[in-house]
Amino acid sequence: MRSLRTRLLAAAAVIGLVATACTSTSSSPGESQGGGGARTITAAAADIAVDGDASDWEGIDGLTLTLEAIANEEVDSHDASVKVARDADYLYVLFEVTDDYNWVADDAHLSAAAAVQWAVDADAGAHMGALESDRETSLGIVDLWHWELECAAGEDTGGEVSEPGVDADAGDDGGCNFDDEWSEVPETREDDNGSGAENSLLGVWSHSDPTADAAGTWIFEMRRPLDTGDERDAQFAVGETALMALAYWDPDQSPEGWADDGHVQSSNQGWIEVAVE
Repeated sequence: MRSLRTRLLAAAAVIGLVATACTSTSSSPGESQGGGGARTITAAAADIAVDGDASDWEGIDGLTLTLEAIANEEVDSHDASVKVARDADYLYVLFEVTDDYNWVADDAHLSAAAAVQWAVDADAGAHMGALESDRETSLGIVDLWHWELECAAGEDTGGEVSEPGVDADAGDDGGCNFDDEWSEVPETREDDNGSGAENSLLGVWSHSDPTADAAGTWIFEMRRPLDTGDERDAQFAVGETALMALAYWDPDQSPEGWADDGHVQSSNQGWIEVAVE
């Protein structure tokens, strides 16, 4: 990952999907880490086309939530919703955020950005693996799907399966910047790379009113194979529960666009439990 990873690694205090508070020392399927109790969603079997059009998600139950800032009190919260589905081969995520339209092809920081995080290890915290009280001792690995909108609405982003052991930096989507990353502690995020790494994420985004500054809803639609064989990826199986968190970067934060501490996220209320039907 390019510009965002460089900035995030320089911001040791607040980065990624780090939450404001976390009271539990571990989390496993069926338990929610942090305050607020468990939030659950079902990944139902469905026929989904990843095209930026959410109409084929009608009839699938979702979860509405409020994404909140971590440390910057001047950053507004955003209403959002998420739905998850699956078929025999893929897990699908529909992440929608209420915000006005801003997209600049030549500057990702002047465009919206989004991320989905999954627990890889059962004890991984919503703080990208660690707790607020100890940000250097990892509780486990988390898988990050991180998306800067360097390609236009309606275009396929990613989706190319990298050959394990051949692509030295498989997690880096050089075409559109939809990166497959992992982390053990908040201060460090890395693209998947090395032997066994692959990036088969596919995404298409859109906005309900793609007119500059127009109010509306961002639509981030994505998919990934249920099982990638990559030890730094979350793997999904029918009958099991996965742990998910969400984040969004608003380019209206400043004239220069969004900043590292300016994202809003779901982690301060613990993991979202995704039951794969």
